[in-house]
Amino acid sequence: MTQLYALTGQMAELAALADTDDEGLKQAIQDTMESIQGEFEVKADNIVMLRRNIEGDIGAIDAEIDRLNELKRIKKNSVTQIGEYLRRNMEAANIKSIKRPLFTITLAIAPEKVIVDKPDDLPDDLVAVKVSQDPDKKAIAAKLKEIREHNDAVQKRIDAGEDAEHELIAVPVWAHLERGESSIRIK
Repeated sequence: MTQLYALTGQMAELAALADTDDEGLKQAIQDTMESIQGEFEVKADNIVMLRRNIEGDIGAIDAEIDRLNELKRIKKNSVTQIGEYLRRNMEAANIKSIKRPLFTITLAIAPEKVIVDKPDDLPDDLVAVKVSQDPDKKAIAAKLKEIREHNDAVQKRIDAGEDAEHELIAVPVWAHLERGESSIRIK
C-alpha cells in the first residue's frame, strides 16, 4: 500500500496536470484522482485507528500513573507517620540523641515561626508588596486585529487610487499575531 505522503504528492501532480483543454485527458486525470482519493481515505482511516489505539494506551498509562501516585502518597504517609512516632516517643522519654553504627538520630527543637493574626494591622515597614503585571492577550489580539482591518481597508482605497496613506496606522512592535498549526478533528 502506498504511503500517505506519496499519495499526497500524486494528488498534487495530477492537480497540476488537470489544467488542460483535452477533455479525454481531463477525464482520465479526474478518474485517477478519484482512485487515489479512495486509497487516501483508506490510509487516513487506518491512521485514525492507529491513533485511537495509541490514545487507549495513553488512558491505560494515565490509570497506571494514578495508581502509582496513590501508592507513592501512601508510602510518603507511612514515612511521615513512622518519623512522627519516633519523634513523639523520643520527646516523651526525653531522649535528645541516639547514636547507632549506621546513623545518629537527633531530636531537633523546631525554630520559632511567625503566625500573623491580623495582617491588616501590620505596620507598612513589615509588609512586602507584590505587584504583578500580566499582558491581557485578548485585548492585545483585539487591538492588533482592529489595526490590521483598518490598514487593510485603507490599503484597498489606496490601491483604488485614493490618496489615503496618511490614514495608515503604524503596526505595533510590542506584539504581533501569529497563527498556530492547523489541527484535525475526529468525531
